[in-house]
This record gives sequence, structure tokens and C-alpha cells, in this order.
Amino acid sequence: MTEQPTNTPDIEGAIQLLHSPDVQIRQFVAYLLGQTRDARAIEPLIDALQDEHVGVRGAAANALGTLGDISAVPYLKPLLRHTNRQLVVWAAFALTRLGHDHFDAIEQALQVDDVDVRRSAILAMQQLGDQRAIPPLLAVSRDQRRRFHADITVAEAAVKALISLGYNVGQLPPQP
Repeated sequence: MTEQPTNTPDIEGAIQLLHSPDVQIRQFVAYLLGQTRDARAIEPLIDALQDEHVGVRGAAANALGTLGDISAVPYLKPLLRHTNRQLVVWAAFALTRLGHDHFDAIEQALQVDDVDVRRSAILAMQQLGDQRAIPPLLAVSRDQRRRFHADITVAEAAVKALISLGYNVGQLPPQP
């Protein structure tokens, strides 16, 4: 009899990929480990908060917030003081998911001039699903800046987040 393949993710194999020399692989795997909701990923993700690349640290913070284990809180709190604003957004997101409300840090990131930071804040607000996001998202719903040519604008990302929060975007004033 042939053994049927299972759809069970290889958590141990994914954890090993957190040590890949490729930054993009480490970042993507950190994010994916959060999606697995597997407790075996918690300690390796906490370790990944020390990764040399800020994107990996941000993905690890996001994943820890998604996993929902409060043991990550003491490791996430210092990231709120980091100089990289995107990392602050993801630490605030994770802490808010873990019951330590830092929504204000995410909201403040919408006022930063850096489009990448603004987009991270919008995504964090969308993932949190918190109705407090509606007023700050409305405030950036006219921002036509993009990260790169083929990307959607900050305004389009904000509208997408507003829709996911149940806001009737038909109430938005017409674009000039």
C-alpha cells in the first residue's frame, strides 16, 4: 500500500530555513511560520527577532503576533524603540494582537513620510481588524504616492483596508 502525502506543513524544515543565507527566504519563512499557528515556531521566531535584516525581524514580529503566545511580549517590547519605523509598526501590531495595546504606534506611522512605513501601518491596521483604524485610514485615503511604479497607491491600500473593516467606501468624497 502506498503512503498518501499529507498536507501537514514541515515545521521543522521551515524553522531550519530561518538560517538560510537568503534574506528573502528567511523573511518569507518567518511570515509563513506565523500562518501555521504551530507552537514549535515560537522560540525560533523569537530568535529571528535578532536577525541582521530588519525585514526578517518585522516578519518574525508579525508571525509572533499571529501565533498569539504571550511569552513573546518581553522580546517584542524593545522593538518599539527601534529606529526603523517599519519594525516599530510590526512590533506594535504583534503586541496589540497579544493584548498589549500599541495601536497608537501604528496610527502614528501613517503620518511618517516614508511610503513603505505608511503601507506597513495600513496592512497592520487591516490585519488587526480594529474599527479604530477607520479615521486614520480616511485621513490617508487621498495619498497618491506609491512605493514603486507598478504598486498601488497609499490611497488604494487605505481604501482596501477600509473595505475589509466594513466601511462603506461609497461615503468617501470623490477624488479630485
